[in-house]
Amino acid sequence: MLAALTACGGGHDDDDGPEAAPTIQLLSSSPDHVTGGNALIDITVPRQIKLDRRPLRIELNGNDVTREFRPLLDDLRHLQAVVTGLRDGENTLTAKIGRETATLRMTNYPITGPVISGPWQTPFICQTESFVLPDGSRLGPPLDANCSVATRVHYVYQKNTGGALVPMPSTTSLPADVASTTTLDGRTVPFVVRVETGTVNRGIYQNAVLHDPTRESAPTPLKPPKAWNKRLIAVEGFGCPGGWYIQGAAQGNISVAGFDFTLLNVRRLGEGYATFANTLQHASNNCNAVLASEAAMMSKEAVIETFGVPVFTVSAGCSGGSYGSAQPADRIPACSTAC
Repeated sequence: MLAALTACGGGHDDDDGPEAAPTIQLLSSSPDHVTGGNALIDITVPRQIKLDRRPLRIELNGNDVTREFRPLLDDLRHLQAVVTGLRDGENTLTAKIGRETATLRMTNYPITGPVISGPWQTPFICQTESFVLPDGSRLGPPLDANCSVATRVHYVYQKNTGGALVPMPSTTSLPADVASTTTLDGRTVPFVVRVETGTVNRGIYQNAVLHDPTRESAPTPLKPPKAWNKRLIAVEGFGCPGGWYIQGAAQGNISVAGFDFTLLNVRRLGEGYATFANTLQHASNNCNAVLASEAAMMSKEAVIETFGVPVFTVSAGCSGGSYGSAQPADRIPACSTAC
């Protein structure tokens, strides 16, 4: 979505004028729904501008953040960064080249929400101590009354005998029995999956994607996982009765009638898809469709700020999750698979 911007200033040489102004694009969310104090932003420099002669200056709320931006390897006119330190409420980012300035105004909300869902449900029961991580351990006690936890990363892999994904014994070397997989883009890589767990919107979120920690650095939007096919699946869960006032102790994973609606869907992960879910997207935990939409919106933003922008996003759910899969496209995915 293109962010609203303005260009101003008068020109007195060939590099001035509106056609010489930079442009700003907010990539991780809409400008009025930024969350967590972070935002993935793209600055585009006009082709005729030579930055060694006309320096670019980028400011967030008057503070110079130019050094945070890096050019894309395949298009040096685009500079990107996950800008941090946004304050709650209104924020202004400017990009200046000579006399020309582009301006982006953003509204930031806390990572705990709410954004669009209205007043919080109370009481609200934290369930981090019951949530099972990929290595079999549990998240443990929450850090605050908002059910927050420290974000952590685990790695799982598929053995060359097939079957479900199992915990990696080490991230410094590949297991001897690791399988390989070929993605939709034709990449053949070790079948190793990165699983990130944290809290967003008071729910427990996770995302998963092929990523080899023995050969790749931690993923960023400028350096996403090499095997990611740039496609994203949201797992919406199932059910509805009883889904109120709780954080949720599990994601809405279900395999039924030939469908696999799970975060660790071996087929889709092996094809290079990334997946994400939030316990508040799972209707058995949360029957509030607006809150589920908000949780999906915020969790997808977290994925983009970690891996980059997907080509497209689809969602998958069953029963109550089918309802969640059909929510408005400007909030969550535009396409869905349901049962």
